[in-house]
Amino acid sequence: MPIEKDGKSRRDFLCQSLAVAGALGLNSAHAFPQAKAAAGIDGQWPGPYQQVSPESVQWLKSKGWWPLQVAWNPMWSDGNVVLFVMRQQKLLEKRGIDVQYPSLLTAGLMNEVFIPGRVQIAQAGSLGLLRLIDLKIPTAALCTYPAQRQAFLVAPDSPLKGGMIALKDAKVLGRPAICGITIGSTNHLGLLIAARVLGLSEGKDYIIKNMGPAEIISMPKGIDVTAIWEPNVISMTEVRKNARILELVDTYEVFNGYSYARGEMEQGAPDVLQAYTDAFVEARMIARNNPEQMLQAFAADPSQRGRDFELIKKDAQTYVFNPKPTINYPFENTLGFWIPVETYQAGIMADAHVLQRRYTDADFLSVLRGKYLASSYAKFGWAVPKTPTFLPANWSGEAGKPPYPPYGPAFLGKQTFPEPGDLLKQRPA
Repeated sequence: MPIEKDGKSRRDFLCQSLAVAGALGLNSAHAFPQAKAAAGIDGQWPGPYQQVSPESVQWLKSKGWWPLQVAWNPMWSDGNVVLFVMRQQKLLEKRGIDVQYPSLLTAGLMNEVFIPGRVQIAQAGSLGLLRLIDLKIPTAALCTYPAQRQAFLVAPDSPLKGGMIALKDAKVLGRPAICGITIGSTNHLGLLIAARVLGLSEGKDYIIKNMGPAEIISMPKGIDVTAIWEPNVISMTEVRKNARILELVDTYEVFNGYSYARGEMEQGAPDVLQAYTDAFVEARMIARNNPEQMLQAFAADPSQRGRDFELIKKDAQTYVFNPKPTINYPFENTLGFWIPVETYQAGIMADAHVLQRRYTDADFLSVLRGKYLASSYAKFGWAVPKTPTFLPANWSGEAGKPPYPPYGPAFLGKQTFPEPGDLLKQRPA
């Protein structure tokens, strides 16, 4: 390679030019895949897009699953921005998949169309996944949406301080605290675990009032404590400023959600599942490396109409731009994540008769599919993380044995990637 007068080779010049092109949103990934893109660090896909097979397309058509229906929740932290980028950048279309993205706002609505097969890929929390296990719907959980912050909230002028232990023996209020939560939700689960850990008794220390999320967000009078998930915690404490955090639900419950697909595709069109996780990882890196561009595009989407821009920005920074891009890996049992902690938490709900039966490790093992995301990481030259990336390096907790020390994207802030151990020593051929 000839050397230019300034001592730089033409190859160096080409690499720099491609980096500039990438920053401008130009498609340089396929022109020079041996550059930094080989490790996926700059968000460019390493090499030509692998097309799904004609046989898989025909199989999907025979099932009436063409175009592929990928449901997404535009209000759900992490999965909203990632799937928006996937849609906006046409990352599945580039892999040969005709696709539509219907938007649905709750796990119940997701499963209502997933169960009869009207959508083939959906996203919901652990309780939504349990419903599919109950009904024996073939399901492959491809990615997780872990450790999204939940919080117990009180009014700014509430006398309750120091955490949920303030409810003990009704010493502060002189009566049981009225807890407005959504029965059967993850915030209900968090309250049940907190009560068990702290020795709180329903009727003596607290009374549950069933409330929907829309009512919770308004922080109505007459409610002493409520609980909700992101991005509503940010909205209530930083935008509306109608509440403050009494204690994080995360101290007692580890939140997890899933991106899951129809299990029949594992036999009929496995390359479609691989294409989905490939596109998922690529979308995450595009967002992480172009945060302002993607944020402006996402905020302008009709699904975000009426939402405060600062809320959208803070939510995206916390759960998409800041974490390591390997945060979504569905571990089976690494430090108790995910099967042991899921089984423990489902058992709490069964004890409260919210769930009608007890779940076993085998129930969760039957649906977790880490191999697709592991393959996507390998294409980027990434190693599967040795431990969940939402845990700090010195985390001393034990999954399934709360209370837990601090963890999660909201606690960790911006994470460097890659760090030692994040990349494969030798990238697969």
